[in-house]
Amino acid sequence: MLPSIVRFDEVEESSGAPIFRKAIDTLCAFGANEPVRMAEFARLQQQLEAFWPDLDESTNPVASYAFDACVALGEALALVQEAEAEHVVHCATAARDTVDMYVQDVTDLDLPPAELNEFIDATPVMQQEVARQAATAQVLATASHLTATFIDQLRQQNRQEPLIDFARV
Repeated sequence: MLPSIVRFDEVEESSGAPIFRKAIDTLCAFGANEPVRMAEFARLQQQLEAFWPDLDESTNPVASYAFDACVALGEALALVQEAEAEHVVHCATAARDTVDMYVQDVTDLDLPPAELNEFIDATPVMQQEVARQAATAQVLATASHLTATFIDQLRQQNRQEPLIDFARV
């Protein structure tokens, strides 16, 4: 979801991308069993919260996408600090929320909620995101030991390409 932050940063005074890059690197180091102090995660959480877009105040057209990216990163940081599985679900949900919002933005459909959800779930962009998340979960579930090399390979598989096409937003 980093591309959402990079796009958001294009018109903002303070930049969130460095916070995201540092947090992602720190999370990956932790995942590879490298020594990372818990205080570092708390510091990153504070930096993220200071950057987090206020949707009531922002006029940035991609603020909602940046907000979802902050939710995802905040949940990943909380997972490490609290070790509660619900944070994984919230992180994955934030990515799907971004895709959901994108589909609504580009289609501008006016359907009842159940039909709208069905439509969104059937779109190629949502199916791609759900498949990406499932594949990542499967790879992690079958890994017996996480290493720096494994984490790097996982990062390459999940490249930091945008979940959505910002040219259409």
